[in-house]
Amino acid sequence: MSLGPARMQLPRLRHRPPGRDDVAELMSLLPAWLGLDPATRQALPALWERLVDEPALIAGLTEDLSRPAGERAQALGVGMVLPQALVRELRLDAEPEPGIARRLYTGLLAGRWQPLGDKDIGRANARGELHLLTLHFDMRVRDLDDPMARSLMIMGAETFRAGFSGYRSQAMYFENTVASAGWMQMNGFLRRPYQPGGQQAPGGEPLAFYRLTRAEALGAAPGSTVRDIFDHHAPLFGFSATQRQLLWLSLFDAPDELLMQRLDVSVHGLKKLWRGLYERIEDAAPEFFGDAAGDNEGRRGPEKRRQVLAYVRQRPEELRPWA
Repeated sequence: MSLGPARMQLPRLRHRPPGRDDVAELMSLLPAWLGLDPATRQALPALWERLVDEPALIAGLTEDLSRPAGERAQALGVGMVLPQALVRELRLDAEPEPGIARRLYTGLLAGRWQPLGDKDIGRANARGELHLLTLHFDMRVRDLDDPMARSLMIMGAETFRAGFSGYRSQAMYFENTVASAGWMQMNGFLRRPYQPGGQQAPGGEPLAFYRLTRAEALGAAPGSTVRDIFDHHAPLFGFSATQRQLLWLSLFDAPDELLMQRLDVSVHGLKKLWRGLYERIEDAAPEFFGDAAGDNEGRRGPEKRRQVLAYVRQRPEELRPWA
């Protein structure tokens, strides 16, 4: 008896912030054009395990939930909030040398540079002096004739907006291959020159450097991926660092077990965090929740959470440090 044609397995893509448990799988998504030497590549997993919960790291993992565990990671984008001194050292506002991400990783491993902490990011953010760098982005499937590659590109743009929106940034920097120039410019980046006579690209593949400032972005019409991350409204609620992390992870449907693990709290501590967050909102905006499920005790908490998450999706400024 014929069972008919085999059912095609459709990808189930989602993006989320990576955690320490993802690090080993993510190392295979470091692009070759980074030109990392063997010692640096070997040291990166330990560095990533240290960086993954740092507020200065902006990373997005795209995974395919239709695949078995350990084979789900399909794309990875990595960025950082940079201190002004490092922007000057790397010449990002002028003409840098190729291999920006490689030099940044080398400096972090050597301890010459340290990622900015939450308070330093908040102060720079409030002054409008933040600088954002995308270190690298790569996908398992790169042939754009393949529907999976196109889906990953679309998800990559969504991941980029989720990670970089909400900052009052001064400039955004991105290094990528010359082969990606069309996609980069279509998404709003402006290509800039490298330092004349600088060293060759470390991985052997020709690279291109892109920069967009806040003034340039806000002078353009809304709609492009990179331009729109510069839209900014001052946050209303002033959430604590832990409350912001709770909201950020919850946006990606993190279950309570993962929230407790990442935030290092008990079930009681997690409930207390949500209550404190709701109270902070009600103090600043008493009408925010409206009826919020009325007298139904079992629905009030989930309904409040739903409203808060819907709000911070529209106003990612509430998720970023601000001092």
